[in-house]
Amino acid sequence: MSDWKPSGSGVWVREYPFRGNSINSSAIDMGTGGLMVVSPGTNVPESDFAALDRLGTVKALVAPGSYHHMGLPEWSARYPEAGLFGPTSAIAHVAGQHRALKALQPLDALQRLLSDEFVLEEVNGCKHPDLFLALTRGGAVTWFTNELISNNATYPKSFVFRTLFRLNGDHPGLNVSRVASMLIRANRRSVRTYLEGKLASVPPTRLVPCHGEVLDDPELGRKLAEILARRF
Repeated sequence: MSDWKPSGSGVWVREYPFRGNSINSSAIDMGTGGLMVVSPGTNVPESDFAALDRLGTVKALVAPGSYHHMGLPEWSARYPEAGLFGPTSAIAHVAGQHRALKALQPLDALQRLLSDEFVLEEVNGCKHPDLFLALTRGGAVTWFTNELISNNATYPKSFVFRTLFRLNGDHPGLNVSRVASMLIRANRRSVRTYLEGKLASVPPTRLVPCHGEVLDDPELGRKLAEILARRF
């Protein structure tokens, strides 16, 4: 039985363990034929690959930031024809971490492969920016997020990160993370301005975070705006 769980029209999510925590991989119908996988996971069983193959052809593997790359070699070996994509700073970072891996392409190259249902950008104001990906489909607007916006059920397992989260007021549940902003070297004012603009132009009703549980909520945009104003 596959661990890929439907999360809206043409979207499937799978949790995978990494250093004691759960991280999400998202398989998304590109709207032009084929699937893209955001944050490909590690140690994926063959049964899950087979289940994904029944859903469509994997054409793109996407690192949502500089620090979500450990599954790329495994997935690229499984899908050698798929392109690899990521934010600008991730291109050099991943090349240094995986020297045998083919080079990542910028997000502009991925955008050309997607239908007009998608908004795909880098979050402004960060040295190591997150991917911003929004999908309007089936009466919902889904945001796929990386480090900054999370919905964790618990604090991180790591003592260091758990302590940092508590010291910075990061908490389980829907959150805009100050710890993540430090990790990706974000200018909080710039990030807030950027995200406020996206909340106005493509207000989300569903969140598919790399960190935490999928959240469906018609009030999600308002709640994120309130958290962003309070935290950043």
